Amino acid sequence: MLVDTSLEKRAFFVSFNQADRSWATWIAWVLEEAGYSVWFQDWDFRGNFIEHMQRAHQTAERTLMVLSDHYLGSDFTTSEWSARFAEDPAAHDDRLVPIKVGPVADRGILRPLVYADLINCDEAEAQRRLLERVKKAIDVSYRPKPQDRPGFPGAPAREVQVKPLFPTGVPAYPEIFENVPPRDLNFTGREVVLSQLHRRLMDFGRPAAITQAAIHGLGGIGKTSLATEYAHRHASEYAGVWWAPAENRTVLLASLAALAGRLDPSLAKEADQEKAARAGLAHLVRSAAPYLLIYDNVEAPDALHGLVPSAGARVLVTTRWADWGGQANELELDVLGPEAAVAFLQKRAGRGDKPGAMRLAQALGYLPLALDHAGAYCRLSGLSFDAYRKRIDTRITQAPQSAAYPASVAATFGLAIEKAVAEQPMAENLLGFCADLAPERIPLDLIASQIADEDERAEALMTLAAVSLIDHTELHSGGSAVTLHNLVQVAVRARLTDRGEAQEIKGRVIRCLAEAFPSRAYRDTSVWPCCAVLLPHVLALHSQLDRGLGSPGLARLLYAAGNYLHGRGAYAEAELLFKEVITIDEQALGRHHHELAPDLSKLAHIYSLTGRYDEAELLFKEALTVTENTFGRDHPNVATTLGNLANIYSLTGRYAEAEPLFKEALTIAEKTLGRDRPEVATVLGKLAKFYSLTGRYAEAEPLFKESLAIDEQTLGRDRPEVASDLSDLANFYSLTGRYAEAEPLFREALAITEKTLGRDHPKVTTCLNNLATLLKAVNRHPEAEAVRASSGLI
Repeated sequence: MLVDTSLEKRAFFVSFNQADRSWATWIAWVLEEAGYSVWFQDWDFRGNFIEHMQRAHQTAERTLMVLSDHYLGSDFTTSEWSARFAEDPAAHDDRLVPIKVGPVADRGILRPLVYADLINCDEAEAQRRLLERVKKAIDVSYRPKPQDRPGFPGAPAREVQVKPLFPTGVPAYPEIFENVPPRDLNFTGREVVLSQLHRRLMDFGRPAAITQAAIHGLGGIGKTSLATEYAHRHASEYAGVWWAPAENRTVLLASLAALAGRLDPSLAKEADQEKAARAGLAHLVRSAAPYLLIYDNVEAPDALHGLVPSAGARVLVTTRWADWGGQANELELDVLGPEAAVAFLQKRAGRGDKPGAMRLAQALGYLPLALDHAGAYCRLSGLSFDAYRKRIDTRITQAPQSAAYPASVAATFGLAIEKAVAEQPMAENLLGFCADLAPERIPLDLIASQIADEDERAEALMTLAAVSLIDHTELHSGGSAVTLHNLVQVAVRARLTDRGEAQEIKGRVIRCLAEAFPSRAYRDTSVWPCCAVLLPHVLALHSQLDRGLGSPGLARLLYAAGNYLHGRGAYAEAELLFKEVITIDEQALGRHHHELAPDLSKLAHIYSLTGRYDEAELLFKEALTVTENTFGRDHPNVATTLGNLANIYSLTGRYAEAEPLFKEALTIAEKTLGRDRPEVATVLGKLAKFYSLTGRYAEAEPLFKESLAIDEQTLGRDRPEVASDLSDLANFYSLTGRYAEAEPLFREALAITEKTLGRDHPKVTTCLNNLATLLKAVNRHPEAEAVRASSGLI
């Protein structure tokens, strides 16, 4: 394989075995801090591993061996060190530098090589030994200097502050270390805050207790960066680390439900995300060592109600909310100090000019996010710090008036946006489209329609990435996506508002999401992964819209998203969306328009499922009035609504009111549609359940059977409606003690439901529960417990 050796030269290639990853990471970090450039697999290798390995070997001056028995026993590392050893077998140029981090039984032909031993010493001593050995390798004429005179061996040992990053013999990262952003190698100036945070979280006096810390402060102050550094630095002290985006409760629940699935695979099958999340948090109580849960970007303390484990975890919250009322240890994060800000800006920009950096840092208000973007801009554009600062001075007051951000933040983003647009005008089109979506994981497929030409779209994305306005990432499903900071979105929205383009852009976003969001999500679980990707963007768009300015297109989008949440059992979230749909349609059509009736009925179903029968009754009655006034009493839609209202009466024990409505609904449906229609079958099934509930079994059974026969004949046997009919008939048989007839129907209903709706649908859990109840009733307890276990009910 040919490698271009004119590529970047680096001082060391860090060669290690996976068992010594924590040591290798620490060594690479210390070398970089000391000014030595390194090739390190975890930071530099992407794509073709062998090609990167070859390049690292040919462009590194020396190979640093992270030496242990693991290292010497690996075929892969043997090929790495032997290639370097062949270049300098007599060690005249010291091109192979062993750093011992673990027991070594026999070094073989490597025995003559001088190594540094980092075992059984604290971090300060290990760092000294490492850098002394490295310095000897680079400067073969090295001799001790007067200031290097060692201390007297008999003197008492100095107490050394040991950083948690130093390897202690356990892996640096636990098995579960999920969703944590990559470490920022430019992280600067937060050592005191990190120490305070660690003390507050660990609270060594109460090791078994749940401890919470809330990092709060201004947007862009570096809360997420601090949490990221803490997670990486202290990962080895926790049983697991889970990063959960928490900009709203729905998104947080989704992440915690995913954690539950990792902790207990059976919970991955739970369709109700809140139930799964709570079960997963309860699972943590049994952990011998605490987990670290990071809830990023929490809006307010109420959003965490019921989502903080009682024990077994430390919860780190990042938030703008300042008053946590004793619910968490509060840690207010301020801007960087002047010296730290200057050091960060110089490192980020890759240049000196401390006086210019001091002036620019002051102009930026020492805000970490603004410093980061300014440094990136200066690095990419070649502008001096003073040239950048002078342009800021003309824009310092142009921050969006509706947001409490320092003006310097708006100016930073304004400059980056202008540069991107100057290089690629279509970049602004992409930014504008992304500004109303959730900032994280915007699918490329979703924004592809905004720039039809693939090459032009790629150029726009590259331009935006170059000025740090977006980052490329992946969806959990593996698809490509982009992420941008929410402050970038604030700046873009302000720019569009000033130019009078904001509403037109929002309309395009609504249309695009409405086309992409599946409308059949209530029953069809195959579209749930797509819905899960799009839902955060629907919710973000919804939060950006002015109340009272909805459109029919928005109403249909929110209706589809509400259907998905309804199907997943997220009734509270679905309710909010359905209420918004009603508001939009009422403003557009009037309260008495017939198209409002389905909206009212959908919200009434949510009320019914959550036991709010009085509210459900009122909405069903209103839907009935609207439908009857529009179409007359003898209309199929009237029959459907009558059946729903009668069902509410039945559930609340008002049987005398329920029966005539059921019968009228059946009469109207049969008269207008014919007896052999699914709509009639639905009414028959509800009336049959009513008869069963009131003990009129002889009247109930033929209706159950007729409902099943109609649906099977018109829809086919393998349909969810038929599965419901089978389950209803089986429940009737079980109620009347005919268990032998009930069991095969329950099993068939379960098979059809799993096949048509998917294993994760709530109705599968219902089927399993029904079957388990029957098995228990006939004293087949082991089978019943096995079925209940498979449903996640125990």
